[in-house]
Amino acid sequence: MRTRPPSAALVLLLAACNGDDGLKVIHEPPVITIFEPAIGTTFYEEELVTFKAQVTTLDGSDVTDVSHSWVAGETTICESTGVPADGIATCTASFSDAGPYTITVTAINTRADRATATVDINIAYNEPPTVQLVTPEDGASLQSNDLVIFEALIADTEDEADDLSVTVTSSRDGVLSLPAAGTTGGEYSGATNLSGGTHLLTITVTDTAGKTGQDTSTVYVNDPPSAPSVEITPDPPGSGASLTATISAAAVDPEGDAISYRYDWYVDGSLYQSSTVPVVGTGVTKRGQFWEVYVYPYDGSAYGNPGSDAVSVANSLPGIDSVTIDPNPAYTDDDIIATPVGWEDGEGDPEKYAYAWYINEVLDASATTDTYPASATIKGDTVRVVVTPSDSYGAGTPVSSGTREIWNTAPTAPSATITPGSPQPEDNLVCGLGATSYDADGDAISYSYVWYKNGVLTSNTTYSVSSTDTSHGDLWECRITADDGEDTSAYGSASVTVSDVSAPDAPTIDSIDRYSNDDDVDLTGTCEAGCALTFYFSDGTGTWTEKDTCDSDGSFDYTTYVTRGYDTQVYAICKDAAGNNSSASNTVTTQACTPYDTRENTSGYGDSGATSIDEWATLTDAGTTTITITANALDSTDEDWYVISTLDNYTADVAAGRNTYNFDAELTAGSGTYSFWIYKGDPDPTYMECSSTYSSTGYQEFNYYQQDLGEGVHSIPSDTKACAGAGDSTRNQCTDLTEDWYIKVMRNKSASASCDAYTLTITNGL
Repeated sequence: MRTRPPSAALVLLLAACNGDDGLKVIHEPPVITIFEPAIGTTFYEEELVTFKAQVTTLDGSDVTDVSHSWVAGETTICESTGVPADGIATCTASFSDAGPYTITVTAINTRADRATATVDINIAYNEPPTVQLVTPEDGASLQSNDLVIFEALIADTEDEADDLSVTVTSSRDGVLSLPAAGTTGGEYSGATNLSGGTHLLTITVTDTAGKTGQDTSTVYVNDPPSAPSVEITPDPPGSGASLTATISAAAVDPEGDAISYRYDWYVDGSLYQSSTVPVVGTGVTKRGQFWEVYVYPYDGSAYGNPGSDAVSVANSLPGIDSVTIDPNPAYTDDDIIATPVGWEDGEGDPEKYAYAWYINEVLDASATTDTYPASATIKGDTVRVVVTPSDSYGAGTPVSSGTREIWNTAPTAPSATITPGSPQPEDNLVCGLGATSYDADGDAISYSYVWYKNGVLTSNTTYSVSSTDTSHGDLWECRITADDGEDTSAYGSASVTVSDVSAPDAPTIDSIDRYSNDDDVDLTGTCEAGCALTFYFSDGTGTWTEKDTCDSDGSFDYTTYVTRGYDTQVYAICKDAAGNNSSASNTVTTQACTPYDTRENTSGYGDSGATSIDEWATLTDAGTTTITITANALDSTDEDWYVISTLDNYTADVAAGRNTYNFDAELTAGSGTYSFWIYKGDPDPTYMECSSTYSSTGYQEFNYYQQDLGEGVHSIPSDTKACAGAGDSTRNQCTDLTEDWYIKVMRNKSASASCDAYTLTITNGL
């Protein structure tokens, strides 16, 4: 898009606004137009595309002060650079992915005024060229000096075959001197020499857009190796001796290929063997034979000329490889026996040996057999033997054994006993010596002890085990070892199995609440640590058992549930790991009360005046509402506190001419077992009603009403129909009796503990 220059009138206006008189100067951005390539032009992937745009300035500034940058979408393809003096801004780029592209050029002058222009182009997918290397074939083996012929077929979807550039490289020789193009028919050929060795040949074809195709072939070009120098050892050999062909100067391969060798052995002119083994085995050669070897070098492709050597077989004397002396180690009570190893005689003569024994490196001329007697040695002596093999023709080379030191003889193993022989868990185990040890060297002997428990070594190294470490069924083994100061004997051992045949003590169950509002019972007590507990339960519905395990500290804590309304009895029996049962524990009895006093299960709820139970709406003096409370106090120390809020409608009373307020609380059930106390307005003892009369006995029923002439006696006067005015002492007084009443219910001290319940009935009104 091109920006239109300002009109002449506007130019005149701008001119009028310029000058040194402080007027504001208005300037314009540059103008930029893309003129190459044309909109919608199609190019190929990787093809270089040159974009050109004309940049013009309208404010008289120099076009070289303008910079330009190019983007394809949001990707910068040419970084910002200055516009040349001719005003032609250029950008050259290639595109790796096919598709439509919008190219935007931005021109910015030194005052940051900018102008942009765009052009849309298409990038088409460019098929890479194809190439097939026909010769040389992959895996071909060529010999040195061969002229290597290269032939290939090349093609490309977009370009003519003769427009494709061709290069051929070798992994060893680099770029090869071959033609750089093929024919219009897609045929390529050329020839050159290759150096010796393995070549990875790669032919690469590149199209005009820069895409490539490749093919490869691996060939081997070989120069045969030179002849090696060879020697046969031994020279001369004796009968039966093995022959070894040793390469004294290795063959050399021009390409540096690894060389292997083939050994052709001939005896008296006839081929004996041809292999890669450079040895003729022992026992094959015979005196008077003539042996030759020809060694051919092989570089993996071709054999070179051989190297050779020859020997004649002479007579051989016998020999042995080594001499062993046993036993090892040798002790003061051992005879020392020599054994020659590896007899060899080329003619197969029978074995024959001479023995020379050295004691502390001094020859003992009296010993000439293969055995040196124990009676001739003491602890610390050194012994060796020299053995000389011989046949009817002479003696071979003497061979010495190694030196054997005569070691200290360890004591014999002691025997062990454990007492008691049939231990129980409460018994200590004591390991004692049965038969003592004997020491052939006469050394003083000491003894050490170790214990195994159930086959596992323990840390106990004393002669006893405490009963605290044993359990029923344990297998204990004591091992005693003798020590003469240098060596230890084999161990003597004894073992016992700990068997518990005693019944555990009877468990004890701690006392529990005889009566409870909870149906879960927590049983605690003492028992033999680890024993299996069985609890035996019975109630009016039947009997049953429950299981637990005694803790390691000899205690138990087990929770169970009982059926409400029944006396439940329980005792326990404990079975130890050996299966022994204890006698029965003590029996405890409890009953979960019915009816169920739910308020007793809330900790502290209703147990004092400060926590009095307040669950009812205010009790008016209408006489239409009855509050009924059924609960229990399980023993004489238990208290149940309630607070009842009451209302006296004083206005209605005056209007009616009578006071209907009559607060009444009565034990309608449980009156023989329970009593209650009344506190007016506050649970403090100071506010107990009629404390002088009922502080010890309590109430069975309590009334509070306004029917009093003032004589201090709660009796109903004859004038109940009228309500007196102020100062009239002959009639009942209409007073507002609204009050909070605190009620404490307790079991009578004379009543024994039980689940017996009480019912407290409360009303207000005539």
